[in-house]
Amino acid sequence: MFTQLRLGVAGASASAQGVSIPVPLSDVRPAGELLRRAELNFRRLHDAEFQFDAMMIAFTAKEAPGDWVGRCLLALTEYARLLGREAPHLAEIVTRLPEAFNARGYIGEIHPPGTADENQIGGHNALLRGLCEYHRWRPDERVRGMIRTIITNLMLPTRPLWAQYPEQPAQELRDNQLVGLTVRRATGAWRGLSTDIGVGFFTLDSLTQAYAVEPVPGLRELIETMIARYARFDPVAHSAQTHSTLSTLRGILRWWRDVDPRPDYLELVRTRHRLYRELAETESHANYNWFGRPDWTEPCAIVDAFLLVVQLWSATGEAEYLDEAHRIFFNALGHAQRPNGGYGCDLCTGARGLLFAAPHEFFEAPWCCSMRGAEGLARAAQFGWFTEAESLTLPFYFGGTARLDFPDGRVEIAQQSEYPLEGRVELKMAASTLTRPKTLRFYVPTGCAVKPFRLRHNGTPVAVRTEGRFACATLNLRTGDVVAAQFPIELVAAPLQNPGRQPGHHRFSHGPLLLGHAGEEAVALPAGNVFTPLGAARYQCAATGRTLAPLPALIELTEAAAKAVRTQIVFAD
Repeated sequence: MFTQLRLGVAGASASAQGVSIPVPLSDVRPAGELLRRAELNFRRLHDAEFQFDAMMIAFTAKEAPGDWVGRCLLALTEYARLLGREAPHLAEIVTRLPEAFNARGYIGEIHPPGTADENQIGGHNALLRGLCEYHRWRPDERVRGMIRTIITNLMLPTRPLWAQYPEQPAQELRDNQLVGLTVRRATGAWRGLSTDIGVGFFTLDSLTQAYAVEPVPGLRELIETMIARYARFDPVAHSAQTHSTLSTLRGILRWWRDVDPRPDYLELVRTRHRLYRELAETESHANYNWFGRPDWTEPCAIVDAFLLVVQLWSATGEAEYLDEAHRIFFNALGHAQRPNGGYGCDLCTGARGLLFAAPHEFFEAPWCCSMRGAEGLARAAQFGWFTEAESLTLPFYFGGTARLDFPDGRVEIAQQSEYPLEGRVELKMAASTLTRPKTLRFYVPTGCAVKPFRLRHNGTPVAVRTEGRFACATLNLRTGDVVAAQFPIELVAAPLQNPGRQPGHHRFSHGPLLLGHAGEEAVALPAGNVFTPLGAARYQCAATGRTLAPLPALIELTEAAAKAVRTQIVFAD
């Protein structure tokens, strides 16, 4: 199943030109359901657990120095850009971070030369990412200095150690049910290995981002050394954590896109992502926390998976990646948000014969997932708008507003959307200085046909041409213009994500929305049954009277009611 990839010579031949690029995060504002979820999560991150002193105490308990405060810094920075509001404790985090640093300028123990602790290395991934995003938003020489010091004093000395990263799986790691635990070793370069197996590699996510901010001498060589070692790492044999796997792949894809477009890098990302989908994705499009261990899902990995497939679509133009992004967001990530705005773990639907989607006993994970959800929500808002020189691509329909700059001017667009319950989207040009027409490219999601797509410009029908899974039209966009799109969404009996796990079973979907039946006991709903639409993506079986509906939004329930939710989404033929 697993194939080791040997990396070839740089610059062989590959184009890192994506389909288009998303608009800057600061130029979009969410609305509707996405705004409601973001506001709820933003308020959660004001609570006591996310204040500086509390996060400093949490470092010791979590055994991943820098991780908690880094995730919080990243989340609050994303929200400052997206919502235009800065949390009061964001500036305090940046100002007081040096209090937490040791004499070498990073957090945690100073290990003897030639040794390292994987959890310490991995913990600083979130810290570096938070610092990088903060510096991109608000350039600050203090922050840039912290980035430089962490790379120079903590990260660069690990370069010769990657050749000694364990080749054989460590049984004590695979057997351990605790997350974020450091397993101490008496000998060898890696004096501590993490039960978040492979977490050292996911530092590639921050290092490749830091390279654009502070390209410290030796950083490129470190990144290339880590990618080469990761290409020989077997995530299945090691039972690697899927969060670490997907973050690692995002880092490698960023390196391919921004620095070194060698084909082997892109192929490594695509191959490992396919492996994840085949072996470690649930029927609700969430994740197994580890390969081969479907114990619970983890929203951190769900966010990674969402970001990765959108970026793979942008790199390759392959619509299946975008289909998967819709399924992940509207099912896995939506179900993982809790009534208090945080994020928590669910059961691994489809694994070990499980037919239901339901919360796990780790109902909320404030130490990681409640913060990481912010990046998923913020980037979803951003990913709704991609531009090229003379075109606007709409891969999602979350609603909200965006300011879009083109060579001939700017347009400000307000989007209203009923998707994914209904296929209706309206764009109003709030202000426009454009002098040339622009091509609008509307994504036609999975479960919807391209040909019935209808488009009106100021009430007048517009001829639509098809480009793969996109419905396209070239229009002048003047102030006050309204462009309205409509496409049908119907009930579909869909195959399982992994049919081999449960032969003879299927799912139902309404566009990207998985449909389920609420209740404690499993029911039979054959794929060939006739269903009557009730509206709002709800359907009633004519033969049994049972109702199918989207997975419940736990944010609308009390905590007690949310913990009791059980929704059957896998059905026997």
